[in-house]
Amino acid sequence: MAFRDTWKRMNWLAVAGIATALYVIAVGYTLGWSRTWSFLTTEPDLNEVGDFLAGLLAPLALVWLIAAVLTQRQELNETRDQFVENQKVVDAQLKTINAQNALLSLQHNQSVENAKQAYRLSLFDKRFAIYQSFIKFDEAHTGKDYRDESYWAMTNLAQESGFVFDRSIEEWFEAIAQQIHDYIQFKSLNPHKNLNFSLLGEERDAFDEYNRNLEKQYAEYTGWIKEQFLPEVRIGKFWHFLHVSDQPYIEG
Repeated sequence: MAFRDTWKRMNWLAVAGIATALYVIAVGYTLGWSRTWSFLTTEPDLNEVGDFLAGLLAPLALVWLIAAVLTQRQELNETRDQFVENQKVVDAQLKTINAQNALLSLQHNQSVENAKQAYRLSLFDKRFAIYQSFIKFDEAHTGKDYRDESYWAMTNLAQESGFVFDRSIEEWFEAIAQQIHDYIQFKSLNPHKNLNFSLLGEERDAFDEYNRNLEKQYAEYTGWIKEQFLPEVRIGKFWHFLHVSDQPYIEG
């Protein structure tokens, strides 16, 4: 690892300069400075000078070429390392941003749910009052028949529920009111036949059979209405709206 770090930090141009200086000193010492100077200054043949300089400078050219290649490679490695480091920084920033987004999303969801809880709590009293009116309506008609005032009472209750419940409760009340209306209409169009005591035998039995069948049809209308007021049905419809908590919403 230490050798690799030293290799990365190596200044190859400086190395080439030192190698050049040592090479020149070695050549001068080997050939002799006076002899070399004399050869270059006594008007030798230019071909000889060219061959001499080519042979003298060829190793230096190779050294500087290698130094240039190594320097360029070193710069490319540094660029690559910087890119890798930058990528790590970007990845870390992305992780931080994602974590912040997740936190903001969680806070947003908590705020929305807390607002919903607060809204439900604010509506609880009004919803519970309608729930009690619904129960009182059933109590008022226990053992009694449904009349026009029954229809209007349920219609008014449906309209009131539209302000504090969603459409499911309002439509449920409207369905009950419509069933009461249909029952009243059917009953007005199909009244009981009054028994004529002067009738005997089969005619009297026919009257009785007609009234019994009519009672069954009445019961089909009223049976569904009464079923809507059973505790299991009533609680199932209202539970979602009356089951609220004052505790803040915490996800997970």
